[in-house]
Amino acid sequence: MAFSNPSSLLSSCSVHRLNPLLFTHRRQTITLSLAAAEYGVFTSPEIAKSFDFSSEERIYNWWESHGYFKPKFVRGSDPFVVPMPPPNVTGSLHMGHAMFVTLEVEEVVADIMVRYNRMKGRPTLWLPGTDHAGIATQKTWYGGTIANQIKRLGASCDWSREHFTLDEQLSRKTDLYSIELSESNKDACGLPMIQCCWETRTRVNLVSRACLTQIGVILHNVYCAELNSPVDMVFIVISNMVVYRAVIEAFVRLHEKGLIYQGAAVGFGNDRLEQFMGKRAGNSRWWPFIDVERSYMVNWSPSLQTAVSDLEVEYSEEPGTLYYIKYRVAGGSRSDYLTIATTRPETLFADTAIAVNPQDERYSKYIGRQAIVPLTFGRHVPIISDKYVDKDFGTGVLKISPGHDHNDYLLARKLGLPILNVMNKDGTLNEVAGLYCGLDRFEARKKLWTDLEETGLAAKKEPHTLRVPRSQRGGEIIEPLVSKQWFVTMEPLAEKALKVVESGELTIMPERFEKIYNHWLLNIKDWCISRQLWWGHRIPVWYIEGKDCEEDYIVARSAEEALDKAREKYGNVDIYQDPDVLDTCALWPFSTLGWPDASAEDFKNFYPTTVLETGHDILFFWVARMVMMGIEFTGTVPFSNVYLHGLIRDAQGRKMSKTLGNVIDPIDTIKEYGTDALRFTIALGTAGQDLNLSMERLTANKAFTNKLWNAGKFVLQNLPSQSDNSAWETLSSYKFDLEESLLKLPLPECWVVSKLHMLVDTVTTSYDKYFFGDVGREIYDFFWGDFADWYIEASKARLYQSEGQSVASIAQAVLLYVFENILIMLHPFMPFVTEELWQALPNRKEALIVSCWPRTSLPRDVNSVKRFENLQALTQTRAIRNARSEYSVEPARRISASIVANSEVRQYVANEKEVLALLSRLDLQNVHFVESAPGDANQSVHLVAGEGLEAYLPLADMVDVSSEVERLTKRLMKMQAEYDALVARLKSSNYLLKEGFVEKAPEEIVRGVREKAAETEEKFTLTKNRLDFLKSTVLVSK
Repeated sequence: MAFSNPSSLLSSCSVHRLNPLLFTHRRQTITLSLAAAEYGVFTSPEIAKSFDFSSEERIYNWWESHGYFKPKFVRGSDPFVVPMPPPNVTGSLHMGHAMFVTLEVEEVVADIMVRYNRMKGRPTLWLPGTDHAGIATQKTWYGGTIANQIKRLGASCDWSREHFTLDEQLSRKTDLYSIELSESNKDACGLPMIQCCWETRTRVNLVSRACLTQIGVILHNVYCAELNSPVDMVFIVISNMVVYRAVIEAFVRLHEKGLIYQGAAVGFGNDRLEQFMGKRAGNSRWWPFIDVERSYMVNWSPSLQTAVSDLEVEYSEEPGTLYYIKYRVAGGSRSDYLTIATTRPETLFADTAIAVNPQDERYSKYIGRQAIVPLTFGRHVPIISDKYVDKDFGTGVLKISPGHDHNDYLLARKLGLPILNVMNKDGTLNEVAGLYCGLDRFEARKKLWTDLEETGLAAKKEPHTLRVPRSQRGGEIIEPLVSKQWFVTMEPLAEKALKVVESGELTIMPERFEKIYNHWLLNIKDWCISRQLWWGHRIPVWYIEGKDCEEDYIVARSAEEALDKAREKYGNVDIYQDPDVLDTCALWPFSTLGWPDASAEDFKNFYPTTVLETGHDILFFWVARMVMMGIEFTGTVPFSNVYLHGLIRDAQGRKMSKTLGNVIDPIDTIKEYGTDALRFTIALGTAGQDLNLSMERLTANKAFTNKLWNAGKFVLQNLPSQSDNSAWETLSSYKFDLEESLLKLPLPECWVVSKLHMLVDTVTTSYDKYFFGDVGREIYDFFWGDFADWYIEASKARLYQSEGQSVASIAQAVLLYVFENILIMLHPFMPFVTEELWQALPNRKEALIVSCWPRTSLPRDVNSVKRFENLQALTQTRAIRNARSEYSVEPARRISASIVANSEVRQYVANEKEVLALLSRLDLQNVHFVESAPGDANQSVHLVAGEGLEAYLPLADMVDVSSEVERLTKRLMKMQAEYDALVARLKSSNYLLKEGFVEKAPEEIVRGVREKAAETEEKFTLTKNRLDFLKSTVLVSK
């Protein structure tokens, strides 16, 4: 319902008394509002048509500058702590990017939790972190920063506790010296320097040891890169000693317990190879096989030259090709061969077996024999059987390349097969590929297929949809690769992590994800923790200079300690550190709070944390690992609750991608719709389920923001002048939290306050249960449906038409009380517009962000709620408003009404005669209350609102009956023709083809025609009933 213009309303009402406070207040508030605007932070709704989205940054800075994001810890209190997942700093991302899809939902939902608990009075800490992994910095795509985007979303983190892998002062020093080097042409011999900028957090420095020594930098992390340049070394600098100490301590402790090991690559020649492949291993070549028991498969990025976490691999359905290749059977005729189907023919050089299903009779005779791998100079592999092989895929014959396929690798471990690697780390083929050595993997695939065709070993190829793994960072196709890496043995850690969920010590929401959590832990694999990156926390392992064998290594907490250990064991030797860095994400919740120093204040006060909010897609890859590490190092779970959200998809439920053209830029979205509308849209989702984001939803929630702003404008314009102390003393005398005061209120006021108190209970319960979608919908329905559409409209009868000032002051008090509580409850969802409106309200002594949450179990009058709902039924749909609409009564036209009610109902409805007339646009002087139907009932529209309440609206007041009969008759004829045409279309058929519209047309078209026909039939029936009624009234009048 739109707000009525007071001046136009007064001109059409029969009572013309105006509340004198209105004009007095407006004169003064203009001055107050201008002063607020001059102050530069807040803008009053009275001088702004709508909420200005550009003020969001000013409001955020105001919160932060006043220290509202910092926890005020009190001994014995129950803190609420949320560890922010540390996103990689990859510049400005779109909502289709997996990281930002996750990030955006995380920051909104987590901020709702934090703001709510802060208002509940709990010491609240939201610990921010950025860039823990470093992979993102190795991209050449720069722009805005995720840290700033987090702030744009309104995240109320304690930024003074932020943890970042590059220390600010150190970064600035290194930046300045890097610039000096570059300007003096002393950079890495022409190699571009990659500078670290604290503002953008998207680049790192590459400088020499001498450079860093000159500026007095302490090296906490050093990485040597083979840049083929004269400089002695290239360094990456990391300085966050709190996290660094925790990472090193964790590695050392796990290693001391025997839970960390290094997967090793070993080569063996024909003697070992013959155990698997028989005498004809292939021209007595030395094959670089990898021992399956001492290896592990990782996701390898050829572009970034590093192992990539499972978390950072995205899968997409893409068109590809299925290649059918002939493998000759050793000892058989030239026509004796097995045909395999593969999507990656270039990996055939790494085949170590051919497998068939033991129940597949087509190939049973070949089991136990040898097959010759094409184009390998006669290398043999065994033909084996295993139930894993799908008889119905391709030809039912599987080539096993354990070094380049996760499933093949697992099968090799199960069957004890060796592993052969044909791929270099840059994605080219190595010497195992023979003549194809040095070719890019995709280039080799093309050449290989051409050669197979020429040799007659290519059977055929056909289109095939592939599930392609791509790097979340660079988008390149990930290569499964068996690599020498560091691993953590997970099985003993997983047992404890399973028990905490079973005992209820850890709660996962939604509950259905517990099964996924348990499944992963029951089938857990060892965790690869090493990364080949430019920056990160260096693995605390040192090797002896000059020793070829790297199996004898030293683990220490520092280089000094490592050197002492090495010289104690080996004499006067030198050492060098392992160049890899660590995946440290699992240590995040406690390492950022001061662990391993158990006496650190933050660790004592805020650990364990309360809730982790993150995406369901990383439940195992990150969440479960944090649980295991938390239990191992601190003896307790790192958080009590895990709240899992879904991802953002487009309006049709599709994943956002540039290919589909459905990408939505978050910054552009904020500029157009405002942060509050975006937050509210995201928060209305259900835990664990993906959210389909549409422009229609954003537009609707932008309208909600405007509605809230206009409601605030109405409240402010109708409050007493701040200089009127007497009026404000009267307003402050109303105690709505006391039942005695509540029951004295008039019906509309008692109704809306009672509904508000009910809402506080419902919303608080939903907040506590993390049902944020329910919270948003409940507040939305109350504000728009009850407060804006009903009470604000009803209050105009008190403010503009009331004879008594006391009635007006009650309405003013209720307007202010209800509106400020709406702002409080809505603030966690829409922080900016609610804070702006809160500051515009009179006598605000504190910021909304730290205002107290309303008490629950406040008084409410159920009878008043029922009575007002009865009054609503009389005025709303199916009653007076609907009748006016059906008969096209002009909005400004006032009609008369006879209200039939029993004595009880008549009493409270008559008391609210002005409200009834205002809401239903009735002529106040011609609203009559009677005990039975009036004499002109046959010529009136009869409405039944509920038990004991009816209304009769004389047709003569609403419409010219004769003209309306003529209009409806014509309309009925037109509708009949439309309906007949739709039915004929559905029944139409082609005599020759013996098929009709229903059979031939697309299903959605047929469904649309049927729905249109049903809708037309329904309207026809309603119109006919109305016409029959009007005709009967004409006959009666005659």
